Amino acid sequence: MKKRKLKRYVLPTIYLVVLGLMVVSITLLSQSLLEGEVLKDENYNYSNSVFEETSDETVNNEVNELSEIKISKPFNNEKVSVAKNYYNKDESAENQENALIYYENTYMPNTGILYESDEKFDVLVILDGTVKEIKDDEILGKVVTIENSNNITSVYYTLGEVKVNEGDKVTQNQVIATSGTSKLEISKAESLLFETYINGNLVNPNELFDKNVSELN
Repeated sequence: MKKRKLKRYVLPTIYLVVLGLMVVSITLLSQSLLEGEVLKDENYNYSNSVFEETSDETVNNEVNELSEIKISKPFNNEKVSVAKNYYNKDESAENQENALIYYENTYMPNTGILYESDEKFDVLVILDGTVKEIKDDEILGKVVTIENSNNITSVYYTLGEVKVNEGDKVTQNQVIATSGTSKLEISKAESLLFETYINGNLVNPNELFDKNVSELN
């Protein structure tokens, strides 16, 4: 009787099939074990596995904290005084006259508050914001414009040394410059002309100082 032999390609094929089945089985078993461990692990941080969500309570707390911030003045030096106040058309004639700025034989209504001092003083940020623009003006010297939070814009004129750059993030009471000299008629050596806007509309800075941000809404 003749003995039958398996053809040469049969055994390798069987080995490959068996090996493939073993690999698939091991892979499926590993995935099942891994998923089971994750599901059973009480300490697994599911919020961080995709995106970390911010709760409404956190957002509300941040808004409330901002609304309680008081707007500060652009200096903290007691030797600084007001040379010319904001011109208000509803004020008395005397107050309006005292709010006129004189330059080259011309009187102009003051659109901000003009401060003066015998000594150089630091110029400060009134509320957190971003430096929007820095420029030089022929009459008013160096000018810095800051876009503050809550749609407030503050503009600093007649500056000396400027210590920030355009695009810088600034914080309340940060020193952004020193006072400087200008061609406006004042009685003291150092000056700062300061303007404020809300939603692009000019407002009296005195109406903002020491008020909570929430009071401006």
